[in-house]
Amino acid sequence: MKNRILTAALALLLCAALAFTMTGCRGGSSDPGQTEAPSSSDYVQATAASDSSVSASEVSGEFVMTSADGVFSRNGSVYTVTSAGTYSLRGALEGQILVIAGKEDVVVLELNGVTITNSSDSPIKILSADKVEISAKKGTDNVIKDERSQKTTDDDSQGGGAIWADADLKLKGAGTLVVTASYNNGIHTTKDLTIQKLSLKVTAVNAAIKGNDSIKIKSGTVVAISTFGDGMKTSSTDLNKSGETRGDIVFCGGSIAVYAAGDGIQAAHSFIMEPDEEGNVPAVSIFTGSYSDYTDDSASTDSYKGVKAESKIDISAGAITISSYDDGLHANCGTTFESGERGMGDINISGGSITIAVYSPEGKTGGGHMGPGRPGGHGGWGGQQTVSGADGIHADGALTISGGDIYIDSAYEGLEANVVVIEGGTTVVTAMDDGVNATKGLESPQVIVTGGILDVTVSPNGDVDGIDSNGTYVQTGGLVITRGPNSEMAAALDAESSVSITGGTLVVLGYSRVQAGSGVNSCLLSLNSEGEHSITVNGSTYTFTNAYSYGRTSCYSDTSVSGK
Repeated sequence: MKNRILTAALALLLCAALAFTMTGCRGGSSDPGQTEAPSSSDYVQATAASDSSVSASEVSGEFVMTSADGVFSRNGSVYTVTSAGTYSLRGALEGQILVIAGKEDVVVLELNGVTITNSSDSPIKILSADKVEISAKKGTDNVIKDERSQKTTDDDSQGGGAIWADADLKLKGAGTLVVTASYNNGIHTTKDLTIQKLSLKVTAVNAAIKGNDSIKIKSGTVVAISTFGDGMKTSSTDLNKSGETRGDIVFCGGSIAVYAAGDGIQAAHSFIMEPDEEGNVPAVSIFTGSYSDYTDDSASTDSYKGVKAESKIDISAGAITISSYDDGLHANCGTTFESGERGMGDINISGGSITIAVYSPEGKTGGGHMGPGRPGGHGGWGGQQTVSGADGIHADGALTISGGDIYIDSAYEGLEANVVVIEGGTTVVTAMDDGVNATKGLESPQVIVTGGILDVTVSPNGDVDGIDSNGTYVQTGGLVITRGPNSEMAAALDAESSVSITGGTLVVLGYSRVQAGSGVNSCLLSLNSEGEHSITVNGSTYTFTNAYSYGRTSCYSDTSVSGK
């Protein structure tokens, strides 16, 4: 099957506000009762992506630091803050801002147009405080540059990032902050990290943005670039003061772009996208491996996922677009955290818009490479083979979709989990191998459909299944269109145990084994030819395009259905 990957772009902003019944944001239908699936003409080969949305000019002039309520000292080019208070910074400094305040102190650093560089340690280094706020004041450009050589050995005496903190850290303000780090991480705190309102761009050789305990982005424009490592990450998994496991990454607003040589987002516990208190939602784009124009050709990592969480992923609002060289969304189970909690491996999608393109060459593992390097680049392709079974969405535990618009534009397998539950929303999958796969795990494998729309495309030839359950397939509601070969060895719908439909509407293009329950009737439809078709269920019309011709159409429904 021809690799289908969307051009890397920030088109996700178009789908931030959605209705999640049978009305989708793709296809441009003006009929509120009609949904259109994307056609094959919507897809083109992806190219590497870059970003120019945030920039700042370096400032010159004498560096000046003042405070009306705080205490600081100067020793050459090092300014040391020793108490709570607000400190105003302006001008150019080749040196360091060092914070050694009390454990209960709150320190505010106001950036009023600064350029701070350091070639021997972190330009801003926070050794002690309760909380530190770094505020870029409105209308100002601020640049922080860590000019040390790339880190090769552990050295606890050195700050691990251009901005490094052993305290809760908040970055805010209506100004612009650009951070570059050639040593290690860009922004790194060992505690909680919050970003609000700021226009922020961080470029680093390792993690662009790291908060050991948590990362929360509330608003603003954030660009995170890693040339050799992960975009954003957390690492702690002990209990916080509220008795919750640390390590979450939460997006509840803002425009966020992540470019990573490795994983785009790596959450030690959970990744969450949700609206803020005022109803604002995040818009996120992620590019990993060679889909990022910033990835160094010599970079070598073992994971290139869009979002990876060690316990669960919850998406209830906003828009996220992922172009990755490994799984788009991935949740692990089985990890035992310091808190004693065990990773769930669950993904829950209840709202928002998700678009995923996973690199998937012909064949399971051969024929393509992944990771750093691009055709024609000075480094050539990276040396690692593509991940076997790179999925659009992969949950070690349960994948539950109850709302939202989900488009898996290319993947080896589209949706994969121990248990796949479709309760609502619109999910459109294009895959090289299985479109939907329920795998063996802690529970009996199941695909369960109770509502929503599920539209699956795989090749009409070869050993592939549209929907494949290593246990059972049960449908009691919703609309499912699944495609696949006309073969008992591979099918549009296959289950190791049984296939049962007692409600909803099921359209099969290709071979399947279906046991229709009482009240479910066969439908006389002809939807198997290549091209555009539509199906109307109880007055609601769903429009889609077949990329191929299929041998036959089988239809089962508990209500009136028509199609053309």
